[in-house]
Amino acid sequence: MRIPLLRLAAAAAGLGLAALATSATAQTPPRTPAADTPAAKPMRSIPYVSITGDDGRQRHYETNAIPLLFNRACFGWRMYLGGPNRTVNLTEVLTTSQPAEQVIAGPETVVSPDKTKATTHMREVVQDGVLQRSWCIIPGDPPGTYTYDISIDGEPRGEFVFCAIEVPDQNPNIDPRDLNCPNKFNSVDRRSFSPIPRKAS
Repeated sequence: MRIPLLRLAAAAAGLGLAALATSATAQTPPRTPAADTPAAKPMRSIPYVSITGDDGRQRHYETNAIPLLFNRACFGWRMYLGGPNRTVNLTEVLTTSQPAEQVIAGPETVVSPDKTKATTHMREVVQDGVLQRSWCIIPGDPPGTYTYDISIDGEPRGEFVFCAIEVPDQNPNIDPRDLNCPNKFNSVDRRSFSPIPRKAS
């Protein structure tokens, strides 16, 4: 497992299920100049998957179905916290239902001896009300359930449940929203407990 930087606004990201943690730049909704202009959609907390194609371009999907595309697919969470830009204490626990062959992580991440849990403690920047992180798929990452548990400043703030699904032909043109994920969008914002609708980002 490896973690890359992913910037939503620029749609740029790194590769692999390994750990190089990052905060992200999120798009700020435009201000509405006139009363008759529809209001911008509020930001939401979502799970997402990004896939790098043969052309080097990344496609981003709002889904929790992860195709196990080695060195091409990344998966993560975006949490809308609101408020001013600030730095927070983030604890992220990523748990897999089966052990990974290897976990590439920085010094802020502690990996359990059985390689089924990676716990990261770090300071992260909330920018434009948004905090996000992702990990990427590398050879040896197992199929099954992957769960993120997120705490901010010591308070549990969210859980995101993913399914990692084998892709025998390693086809980067797969749409992860078409994969059969038994817990599709079983993701929870512990503040509101509202389900997250499916949509490509």
